Amino acid sequence: MSANSPFPELFSPLELGGITLKNRLVALPAGTSLVDEGIPTHGDVEHFERLAAGGVGMIVGGATVVHPTTTLRSRKLVEAYQEAVIPATVEKVKAVHRHGSRMITQLVHLGREFIGGESDSPPVAPSPIKTVRDAYPPHELTIGEIEDIVEGWRVSAENLIAAGVDGLEIHAAHGYLVAQFMSPLTNRRTDCFGGSFENRMRFGRMVVEAMRSAMPAGKILGVRLSGEEEIPGGMTIDDCLPIAEFYAGLGVDYLSITHGTRGAYVKDSTQPDAVAVPSASRVRAATGLTTLVGQRIRDAATAEHIIKHGHADLVGMARALIADPELPNKSATNRLLEIRGCLGVNQDCRAFDPHLHCAVNAEVGRGRHPQAGVRATETKDVYVIGGGPAGLEAARVAAERGHRVSLFEKSTELGGAVRTAAASPHRSTLIDVIDYLGNEMRPLKVDVNLAAGIELDDFAEIRSIADHVVVATGSRPAPLPTWLDGFATATVDEVIIGDPPGVDVRDAVIVDDGDGFWPAYNAAEALAARGWRVTLATPLTALCSRVPAESAGPLLRRLGAAGVELRVAHALAADPGSNALTLEPEFGGEPVSVPESLVVWHQPRVPVTHLGVTTAEKALDVIGDCVTPRRIGHAIAEGYRVGAEI
Repeated sequence: MSANSPFPELFSPLELGGITLKNRLVALPAGTSLVDEGIPTHGDVEHFERLAAGGVGMIVGGATVVHPTTTLRSRKLVEAYQEAVIPATVEKVKAVHRHGSRMITQLVHLGREFIGGESDSPPVAPSPIKTVRDAYPPHELTIGEIEDIVEGWRVSAENLIAAGVDGLEIHAAHGYLVAQFMSPLTNRRTDCFGGSFENRMRFGRMVVEAMRSAMPAGKILGVRLSGEEEIPGGMTIDDCLPIAEFYAGLGVDYLSITHGTRGAYVKDSTQPDAVAVPSASRVRAATGLTTLVGQRIRDAATAEHIIKHGHADLVGMARALIADPELPNKSATNRLLEIRGCLGVNQDCRAFDPHLHCAVNAEVGRGRHPQAGVRATETKDVYVIGGGPAGLEAARVAAERGHRVSLFEKSTELGGAVRTAAASPHRSTLIDVIDYLGNEMRPLKVDVNLAAGIELDDFAEIRSIADHVVVATGSRPAPLPTWLDGFATATVDEVIIGDPPGVDVRDAVIVDDGDGFWPAYNAAEALAARGWRVTLATPLTALCSRVPAESAGPLLRRLGAAGVELRVAHALAADPGSNALTLEPEFGGEPVSVPESLVVWHQPRVPVTHLGVTTAEKALDVIGDCVTPRRIGHAIAEGYRVGAEI
């Protein structure tokens, strides 16, 4: 690494378990679900090679299970206990090693948790205590069953070592089986596996010993722990420290520190950055072991600070490296503006439909388009109409192929609907994708024209001179129902940006009429933060039903703390003659009177189609929200595909 590196600590080598890591950046466990019958596919291998080629020092591969009792019906988790896993893992390790990175595999038994997937095996746990996240109470493991699962850890370790991995990690965090044995909240046993600290740690000890028996010298063994489980009655950092010291005493090589349990450990954009760093710092001081910390660490500057100040020895990233696997190489060479940042929206990367995708990186889960980045045989004049994510991505990819690209945006700023959403409380990182794409326009010599709305006569002229046109005019708020005429009304966009003018009341009723996504909830949080008395009602039978699960809980807690009244299965009704509003129960019951209020009515957005084209034609593509309004990931994917195919 150059002496002029802007992050000298982060990009310095580290000796770990007899193996030299070229830098301190670690790709944290993040399963791809690019798995067939428990065996990694070539797509999974390609994903790991992209991570390694991006410059990361070590990769920890996750979603790898150790026993048939913890498989999903989909068989989308890697099943390390199968000997058939070895050839695919050999290919993966070779791909990682080609780029100078090291490959660790994290092994897990989910216990009573089934991570949202159905299983043909019953859930199992130290004690028959049901988790709120799953429908069924777990079967209490017998001692014989415990011993059989431990043997599964040994066999899995043996298979992976035979495949050439550099080391293994025990997943003892996030409320999975090892953590279930450790915690008094989930372990109520009275035999040798329960009660005292020593007994509750017995299962973990057996797992370490079984794995070490299958690992020759020179292989790394780590343990991942939740410094804070962040649930009532769960383990805290004061519980974690003696557990960390226990594993240090067993001779493991590193400890990986995170926070949370299933459903809440993948922190979204509304959560603080680097939340687990204080816990990791205490673990490192208490144990003296090499310590890895991750969780919402998104940039090299934060990682450098963590290492420089002695909080950890290694810094992990998961989603940031999915969004841009080249983050290490770009950071090391001070190309920070070229980094495609993670938005922390937990949409595509957590849906696994049917496998890993990314809202801002269209290649994740789809592979690289064969024409992306390849010089076009014929240079064309490409006109892009619309400066939201779809238009910007199309412009970026087309310009990378050597086309002459001109982009027109009617606003004075790029971003479209994303810019408004980014003005919502706690969601400012959404604008990062627009900043990234806007920065890419300069070196690619895209001619960006702001405050340049295109009308029908302009469009006709563009069609006559352009070789190819991309229409990405976006969407706008749905019109308000006509029966609200005479009431004080606003759209969610208007109240997110500021209080609507000419409104004297300070009560607001926000109606989420069939969307279930962020906009109505963003509006409620924005108004409540400005001192409004807010009621949020929906005719749907659930709150924020389309907000990613790991974001819904924190969102609803914030709204509750702000005093927002939440009403499910209630529709707004109005009597224009008396200016009275009521909330009518969808399934019977008495209506609820609403004080004189500003009505913020939200339905899914509608396409902007003033140019009269809604489908692709020769030398013309229509993409993004102006086809039909969807998510950022759809816009980016369509822009990427179209830009590559021009």
